[in-house]
Amino acid sequence: MTDKKKILIVISSNLFIRNYILTDAFSRLEMKYDCHYIANKNITIVNEIIDKNGFKEFYEIDKKTQKIHQNIFDALMWRYRDKSSSFLFRIMRATPSLKRVLSGPRGRIHLRLAKWMVIKPYILMKRMLLDVDQIYQWYFTKKISKIQPNSILRSYIERNKYSLVIFPSSAYDVEGIDIAWICEENNTNSLFLIDNWDNLSSKTIMWKRPSYLGVWGEQSRQHAVYIQGFKEKNITLLGTPRFNNYFKDRELKINNYFDHKYILFVGTALDFDEERLLLIIDNVIEKHKKKWGNIKVIYRPHPWRQNNCQVKESYGINIFTDPQILLANNDKSTRTQPDLEYYSGLLKNAEFVMGGLTTMLIEGLIFRKQFLAFIHDDDKHVTNMANAWKYFEHFKYLDRVDAITFSYNEPDVEKKMIECWDKKELLNCHKIDKDRAWYLFEDGKGYRNRLLSCVDGILD
Repeated sequence: MTDKKKILIVISSNLFIRNYILTDAFSRLEMKYDCHYIANKNITIVNEIIDKNGFKEFYEIDKKTQKIHQNIFDALMWRYRDKSSSFLFRIMRATPSLKRVLSGPRGRIHLRLAKWMVIKPYILMKRMLLDVDQIYQWYFTKKISKIQPNSILRSYIERNKYSLVIFPSSAYDVEGIDIAWICEENNTNSLFLIDNWDNLSSKTIMWKRPSYLGVWGEQSRQHAVYIQGFKEKNITLLGTPRFNNYFKDRELKINNYFDHKYILFVGTALDFDEERLLLIIDNVIEKHKKKWGNIKVIYRPHPWRQNNCQVKESYGINIFTDPQILLANNDKSTRTQPDLEYYSGLLKNAEFVMGGLTTMLIEGLIFRKQFLAFIHDDDKHVTNMANAWKYFEHFKYLDRVDAITFSYNEPDVEKKMIECWDKKELLNCHKIDKDRAWYLFEDGKGYRNRLLSCVDGILD
């Protein structure tokens, strides 16, 4: 009997435990290949990974190494800012702003002002110097000279002679650089599975690249080619395992979690004044009781939102926070990983979906829901939705999707909500699927089978 080819799968965070291990994304690979796992020591959802038959060991990335990599990532983002408008937005958010200094708590304004006066000139001077070719090359070379790939990762890859190393990636991982680096030196194939919609366009430039890349869809493939410099032949459209069951669930009858009809409002991770918007929406709902009856709005705040405000149980008369996330989201000390199985019923039973620009927009489209996107300037945050719409590369061309309606300012909220309500029964499912496919690929075969086919193509 021929020995199975060996594959190493590296898991770097709780997010990837949820998105890949708990979804059995590698189950088909495990049937055909000898799959080994190693994981970052910082993972707290440990049972799910150590219970895997092929689990070998934990590794650790020290803080000093992480900081050096962060310096390199930031330098590359600045140096190649013309490749993606998302890089410019990230730079804008990282640049100290006098407006933000003055808008904070008044008791410590003198400390924030002093800090701003010292730090901002330093940041601007550093960026100016990095635009000089010789200085940039010196800086980049000096930083790289201070790091080496992780010793445990190197040991496993070199000692076990793996046919392939697979790494779920945000394209912003220290481990990702290490894996690509080690595999390059050892002539070992590597496959990175890009985890999220924006990863290839909004983080940085991958200065060590894997042999192959699995991406969400055609848009992500173009980002890989034109922003990250990959060859198109080395990129496979895979979709994402965390949405895999949605395509089956959307055809099923799923019980409503609530005893009333509802519109779903999905929050964003970015700082944006959602509470003010929710109160406007509540007034619209109250005004149109005759048209909408006992309709409610279920507010689902983003589990990893950046603002510090605590989520309330209700907003006004007609808006209630999704109870599944209420308890976990009020605890800002942990980075909760919501249960993926819950989303299907929540999305399936919504009359339509609305909110800021977020990945939940794609999830709504999977369930063929009308989506109302609020791209307002809230006059508070640099990360307001008007700026998100203006700068984020992955949001480009969403205005071409028939099932998405845009609200540009607070005065048009009422009109746009009525428009979405009237359109929700008239949507063309085939057209929605076609529009969504540009962003998220789906061929009916399922993520596990697509991944197996991709790996077979690499190793055959």
